[in-house]
Amino acid sequence: MRDLVQRRPEGTSLCPAYQDYMMTNNSAPSTNATTSDRLTTVLSYGVLLLLIYLVFRIYEPFLAALGWAAILVIFFYPMHNRLARKFSARKAAVFSTLAVTILLIVPAILVTTLFVREAVSISRGVQHTLVEQHAPMVAKKWAWIAQHVPGLDPNANVTEMVEQGVQKEAGYLAERLGTILRNIAAFIFDLFVMIFAMFYFFRDGDQIIHGVRSILPFDAEHRETMMTQTRDLISASVTTSLILAALQGVIGGLGFLLVKLPAPLFWGVAMAFFSLVPVVGSGLIFVPAALWLGFTGHWGRAILLLVICAGVSAIVDNVLRPLLLGGRTELSGLVIFISVVGGVGLFGMLGLVLGPILVATAAGVLAVYMERPENPPITAR
Repeated sequence: MRDLVQRRPEGTSLCPAYQDYMMTNNSAPSTNATTSDRLTTVLSYGVLLLLIYLVFRIYEPFLAALGWAAILVIFFYPMHNRLARKFSARKAAVFSTLAVTILLIVPAILVTTLFVREAVSISRGVQHTLVEQHAPMVAKKWAWIAQHVPGLDPNANVTEMVEQGVQKEAGYLAERLGTILRNIAAFIFDLFVMIFAMFYFFRDGDQIIHGVRSILPFDAEHRETMMTQTRDLISASVTTSLILAALQGVIGGLGFLLVKLPAPLFWGVAMAFFSLVPVVGSGLIFVPAALWLGFTGHWGRAILLLVICAGVSAIVDNVLRPLLLGGRTELSGLVIFISVVGGVGLFGMLGLVLGPILVATAAGVLAVYMERPENPPITAR
């Protein structure tokens, strides 16, 4: 009995060792669980990034069409809200889509079709005029130009050069006919995608805006400020582009009227539409017209047309556009100018709107970061 009493402390002394052993065995699964959770998190993010990349590649061919659909929907959304008060969401979306199509898309297609038809007719008329009516005058002017410009042959036959150039251009177009038809088909398909997307953007606009609000990682005040600024910039960009296009069309039509070229009204409307095209813009119309006037001996009228149209185009794109957009945002005119020009270079015609939006968004994110309260200093205890 005494031995049992004496051995009881030894038995009790084994309990802490046993507990340490059990804690060690139990800690191993915890470490393994932590490692497994981390691996699961990494794999989840990897799968998420892969899915985002694949979805981007699926939507990449349609980003331009979807972007223009979103811009037009945001611009015409106040009109859609008025229709939504009277009709159901589906009917209001149908009416809004039809209204945008009739107001903007159909006139653009008609003007482009008429422009192509007139361009073909004028190219034939230019060839006929140069070959039969103004050949001696053009040859004389060419000889004078060749004497003052090195590398040109003053004895070259301008008529044959024009004929050869027209034939080469016709052969080039014939060889590229398949590419031209593919581009036309792609344009028609993108136009269909844009109209189709506009209907769903109009119908589901409230849900889309709610989703964007929930995704933005900012507080409510900055989130609303950024969304309001984006909406105002889109409306201002579209309104400014339409106003400046109309201005260029009116002044271009007056220029054509002053130099006594035919159909000044049509060419003014064409200049208004083509002024929205990046890089070339309305120069696609007034530069060939000025060259035609020059080669037919009317150099004074050619220079006058270039001064009027090119001067107005330069002032509109470099002065008026930044000024009008700068009044709708806190960005300076220089930043607006660079964002528009850089956006056009990066995104094409979509950059007229997307460039200022991206720069304004970046400025808003930077403002949120700068207004963030500083962390309190760490003091030693």
